[in-house]
Amino acid sequence: MTKVRIAKEVALWIITLFVALVCLRTGWLKVTGNVFWVRDFHRWGYPDWFRMVVGFAELTAMALLLVPRFASYGASLFAAVMLGAIFTHFTHNETSRLPFNLILLTLSLVLAFTRRPAFLKKRNQG
Repeated sequence: MTKVRIAKEVALWIITLFVALVCLRTGWLKVTGNVFWVRDFHRWGYPDWFRMVVGFAELTAMALLLVPRFASYGASLFAAVMLGAIFTHFTHNETSRLPFNLILLTLSLVLAFTRRPAFLKKRNQG
């Protein structure tokens, strides 16, 4: 393995661990009923069960991210969650929350693309 490939792999793992930790933290807080998330989902007009679905999606994404074979699926799932978050914050005039969501979306898309399954890589290259 070349130094460039090693550096790329280390960088991908750093990004993966960062995104996975965000998924773990936010997913866990949503699922356990943290008052901040309960209040926000209520303020945004979403039902309580939807907060649970989003939390479980984030926890699922976290678990998938940590297994290289499934990391692309986890990143794609979290990207979908981030699109929903961006939509919610944008439509509720919470623009100060958008930059972090956009960073997370970008990192998720990088992981979804770089960790995509081998059969998709071969099809796209050939």
